[in-house]
Amino acid sequence: MRLRPGEGRLLLLLVVAYGWLFVFFEKVNNPNELVRIYAARALVEDHTWSIGRRTRFGDTGVLASWGYVNDKALVCDDSRLQPPGCEGRLFAAKAPGPTVLAVPVLALMRLFGPLKKTSCVFVLRWIWMILPTIVFWIAMRRYGLPDEVVLAGALGSLSLTYGQMFAGHQLAALALGAAYLSGFWKIRPFWVGFFAAASVAMEYPSALAAAILIAAFVLSTRRWRGVLLGALPWVVILVQFHWSAFGSPWSTPYGHIENPSFVRDMGPTFMAFSAPTLERLYGSFFSPYLGLFFWAPWIALALIAPVWVRRHTERLVASAIVAWYLVFQLSQSLWRSGWVVGPRYITPIVPFAAILIALAIPAAPRWWMTLFRGLAVPGIAATMLASAVCQGFPLEVENPLREVVWPLLAHGFVPRNPLQALGVPGIWSAMPYFAAMSIAIVTVLRRDIAAIVIAAAIAGCQWLAPASGETGAARFLESTWDPPAPPGSTPF
Repeated sequence: MRLRPGEGRLLLLLVVAYGWLFVFFEKVNNPNELVRIYAARALVEDHTWSIGRRTRFGDTGVLASWGYVNDKALVCDDSRLQPPGCEGRLFAAKAPGPTVLAVPVLALMRLFGPLKKTSCVFVLRWIWMILPTIVFWIAMRRYGLPDEVVLAGALGSLSLTYGQMFAGHQLAALALGAAYLSGFWKIRPFWVGFFAAASVAMEYPSALAAAILIAAFVLSTRRWRGVLLGALPWVVILVQFHWSAFGSPWSTPYGHIENPSFVRDMGPTFMAFSAPTLERLYGSFFSPYLGLFFWAPWIALALIAPVWVRRHTERLVASAIVAWYLVFQLSQSLWRSGWVVGPRYITPIVPFAAILIALAIPAAPRWWMTLFRGLAVPGIAATMLASAVCQGFPLEVENPLREVVWPLLAHGFVPRNPLQALGVPGIWSAMPYFAAMSIAIVTVLRRDIAAIVIAAAIAGCQWLAPASGETGAARFLESTWDPPAPPGSTPF
């Protein structure tokens, strides 16, 4: 892909923003990321999807050598029993797509010696998360998104945090976004099917969004054979995984969850769906501890953008996908999402919100971009600052910016990075990252005084939102920091 004018600067900015800090602390033991890597190692070394066995004496397999990890599925040896009260094979309780992507990478790494957990995380993040995310946002710019919208989507949303984690959320977002571009920018039926099916293999909840994309493309072009052919490889992978692990092509890990608290929280309904509540509405969209519009206020504009979008099919597709993910989050009994920065389950909403906002620009009133800039900048600042210290806040945190982010940064705690490796102390080693944040903010604002006022007001609301006043979460993260005492940091 040959770079066009302006893309070189964007590429450098995104590389620094996504890749400068290695936010990984082995003691935190992020199951969302690690269980997929455990499964990939099992495929490479043992040629099985199973990451070990549950026995009365403990767990075996990869679990025995790399240690405990959550998010497992358990298939009982005795079919009359139910997890977790049985012995049997253990699997990753996730869609298999990320594991499949990881296998060739780990197989190559194994040629150079035994696989190490931290090294695997680092390499997989760069190959399958950071680089594809950067390429995707450059492609979105070529599709017609202005730089302000690209920067808001790439740096001021869930895309940044989960684009630095080897999990299914961002991979599903990239696959759905690629399917959209293949269908409505470069007409490629095979790749529409391939990427739409891939999104489901990355995360099961992508199925409805993938169906929307495929249906819209086929109805508008009548080209369905290539779509089916493209979807076939991922369909085969899903069927093989379900059949070999759970005994049926339709049986997913959700029916074999090993953690009893997860089973209780999910309830008996399909994919943990239940009736929306006011608590979920506030918590999912407005609260400091999780809210989509708290962390990325600009996404709220996607709800009214369709009024000014003239391209009918693109408007319907992007609007339907945005609506689906909002409903999905509101209807989830697991809406709290665990340790997160924003509602991670709906990460694929980001590219489609950005598309709607960009497509509305030609017909929208003059205040549209001013309001967008004013909402985008607080999202960039909050998301980048939060993602500089961790990838998920403990559930007891009320306002992560005040209770975790500021205390850690103020004491010089930043993750591993190239300058830190050279001995540059504390916060100074993260200066390239914060410079990228500053450049992104200046680029988005474009000397728009009204936008600056709006941004200041929204940022004030973010930082002044109620907080518990406790620093227990920050102290816990300090205790898990790797390396234990970064140069230049001071203890709490």
